[in-house]
Amino acid sequence: MNATVILSGGIGVRFGGETPKQYQMLLGEEIIAYAVRAAKASALTDRVLIVAQREHTKRLENAYGIECAEAGATHNASVKSALEYVKTRLPACENALFADAARPFLTAERIDEYYGLLEDCDAVITARRITDSLGRDGEAFTDRSLYYLIQKPEAFRFGMLSERFDAYSPCTAIVQQLPPEANVRKRFGTEHNMKITHPEDLFLAEALMKRTGRGEKA
Repeated sequence: MNATVILSGGIGVRFGGETPKQYQMLLGEEIIAYAVRAAKASALTDRVLIVAQREHTKRLENAYGIECAEAGATHNASVKSALEYVKTRLPACENALFADAARPFLTAERIDEYYGLLEDCDAVITARRITDSLGRDGEAFTDRSLYYLIQKPEAFRFGMLSERFDAYSPCTAIVQQLPPEANVRKRFGTEHNMKITHPEDLFLAEALMKRTGRGEKA
């Protein structure tokens, strides 16, 4: 069984305003709706779970017909909540993919690709090469080729992740909590994978969606 988890617990401090960014409107739909649609369209996803703050769970269940788990106060606490939910209610789960509610360019094809890759590895992560100059305090030159950005989606063999995940870890990417011997596949790509973080990101996402046709409802 494969469980696709949409993390929607953020309160949008950097975005500002009273409405969290994932519930802002983008071309007539909530931003989270795009991730939900991709997860539902995924041929290899057996169950979809949204992790959200308590005050949003009932509305989301009614709006999208998807079960919800309560988010924690931090990203890692929300991931832990999802793991416990899946472990308790979906004991047959073998793989789990974690997506951001605020990344509206997720596709069903990407989800299916990651689940397929998990047949030969323990985890698949979305990675991005650093193209700007990279600096580090105390260094005149930092070799950017030694570094990369980690984004979601991140997909895992459920057992390995569930056994080791610590909600209080300082790690900011889920994959960073796997053991050193874990076989991690880095999926580098050039597709749009932007995350809505600031108000101006809405305008950019809207323009990209109109240009690519992603904003058209199925």
